[in-house]
Amino acid sequence: MTDEAHALVLLAAQDAPEGARAIKRFHDRWKDDHLVIDMWFAAQAMSPLASTLQTVMTLSGHPLFKITTPNKVRALIGAFSLNNPLQFNRADGAGYDFVVEKIMEIDAFNPQVAARLLGSFRSYRALEPKRRAKARKALQRVVKMKDLSRDTYEIVSRMLEA
Repeated sequence: MTDEAHALVLLAAQDAPEGARAIKRFHDRWKDDHLVIDMWFAAQAMSPLASTLQTVMTLSGHPLFKITTPNKVRALIGAFSLNNPLQFNRADGAGYDFVVEKIMEIDAFNPQVAARLLGSFRSYRALEPKRRAKARKALQRVVKMKDLSRDTYEIVSRMLEA
């Protein structure tokens, strides 16, 4: 299983038909094992390919993904934002915008998970100026959100004031 999961990560990072077939085969084989499917989500979310953000967006609507299940959120959105610096920190800011949208959605029913996802922005001040500005703008959307939880507000306001 470990070898198969590592191979999936490598294949998901390739823009090749073999990778797409391996991803489908892995899903079909393990779709009934929720822990293994978390690896399937994460492998795709960590891919350095330019199409990864679109893949993650699509997967967030997958029948096996539940935004209310913390392990699924960590496997997909957490893996993307914390383990894929190339695509999370895209020059267009779309990675930040996507993650912030999910943080705001999750905050309504699980503030602890939402606050934890903000950790992906922890080093935004070290980014080059254009990316830093886009990340800051995304964080400002969170702090201005109506009915923001105390947990999320505390984290995001500290990030913005420093």
